[in-house]
Amino acid sequence: TEKGFGGGDFGTVPGGAGKRCNTDDRLARLATTGGSPQCETAVINALRYLKKNQHKEGFWGEEHRCGITGLALLAYLGHCETPISEEFGEVVFNATVYLIDRAIKNRGRIFDDRKGPWCYEHAIATYALCESYLFSRSFGYQVPNLKKVVQEAVQWIIDSQNSIGSWGYRYGGGGRYDTSITAWHLQALKAAKSIGLKLPKLEDTVSRGLQSLIDAQLPSGGIGYDPNRKDEGNLPLTGAGVLCLQQHHGRRDFDARQGIGHIAKNSRFNFKKNANFYEHYYVSQAAINEGGAFWKSYNKMFRDQMVTNQNKDGSWPNPPGNKHSAGAVYNTALATLMLEVYYRYLPGTGK
Repeated sequence: TEKGFGGGDFGTVPGGAGKRCNTDDRLARLATTGGSPQCETAVINALRYLKKNQHKEGFWGEEHRCGITGLALLAYLGHCETPISEEFGEVVFNATVYLIDRAIKNRGRIFDDRKGPWCYEHAIATYALCESYLFSRSFGYQVPNLKKVVQEAVQWIIDSQNSIGSWGYRYGGGGRYDTSITAWHLQALKAAKSIGLKLPKLEDTVSRGLQSLIDAQLPSGGIGYDPNRKDEGNLPLTGAGVLCLQQHHGRRDFDARQGIGHIAKNSRFNFKKNANFYEHYYVSQAAINEGGAFWKSYNKMFRDQMVTNQNKDGSWPNPPGNKHSAGAVYNTALATLMLEVYYRYLPGTGK
């Protein structure tokens, strides 16, 4: 049985996520895990598109700026682009500072407009800043207030978990399941654990969050929005739940494997007919973590379609089935993260 290539474990830089930081290592890993030189070209073109479309204040997007900026920053970090990178350093620095400034203004909460789904924004931005802190600490550069903001943002996530272990559109308070929002918070908490952040109740918060995902899992292995939705499992949410379980419990986690079975049976990728980037942001990571025949089949299905459907300017169009798209930058950031899956993380247990 082939081992999964991923595992979602950040490790250390260099040596862990550091495999993405050396060009030779990155290209070798790309070849080993089923990527192609065209994938790397597509990623570079995408990062150049994002660079051209960043606002001078450091953000992307007209709405939900912190969330979109967090996704774009993750795409740069996924290619080991940092504030000291030659081509993209200024872009990365300005994006990082923008998120830090928003957090300082809002006392550790990272958002632009509390009228919108700022719970997504906070979680995604926290995830990006945790990973940014990993690189800053390892490469020895400083970003003012980064460590302080990371600690405060993660603490807000811990303090705002609801009574059933989930996170919803309104932080804290009574119990309401929301698998989609919960998955982003668990990814942020994985990043927080990976940088060695020690905060009271961190482990308990993760355990309760993972249990809320398991509570929403159906006999088919699919994961729904909440335990009361009597459907056959939502594919984006199943991918999200599986990835979180892999990251925190390892790819051999029983509930994660049940979810993989549901994904393998039902998930499809056809750029011209049905290509939901939100779904495949998760499924691409879950699939490479699983490895084996499933990863080979999935990679054959999605890889070349992603490359050949990239626009000449480096962005991606909005394909049919791409639900809830927030625009070209959103599409491009998620697509870039999908094509970085070959080297973004090293093999690991997720622990």
